[in-house]
Amino acid sequence: MIEPFANDHQSMQIGDLVIENQKDKIIIYGDIDLTFDELGYEQAQQLHELSEKIVQAFSDKNLYSKNDTKSKENDDQLDKDIDNPFL
Repeated sequence: MIEPFANDHQSMQIGDLVIENQKDKIIIYGDIDLTFDELGYEQAQQLHELSEKIVQAFSDKNLYSKNDTKSKENDDQLDKDIDNPFL
C-alpha cells in the first residue's frame, strides 16, 4: 500500500487500476471490475483502505494551503515558450 503524497516513486495496482504516488498528487487510471466474489471483496477492501489513507493525508497535512512542491516536471505545460519545429 502506498503512503499518499509521501514521495514520487511509489505505485500500486488493484486489478487493472493503477495508482501512482507523487508529492503533490495521486494519479489513478485504468479500470477495475469488482466481481461479487472473494477477489472482488479483496479489491474493494484495498480501494477502501487506499481511499481512507488519501483522505487522512488531506486532513493531516492541510494540503489546501499553497503547495510550492508541485511536480512541474510532470505537468503537461512547463510555462516556457518553445520554437515551433514546423515553421
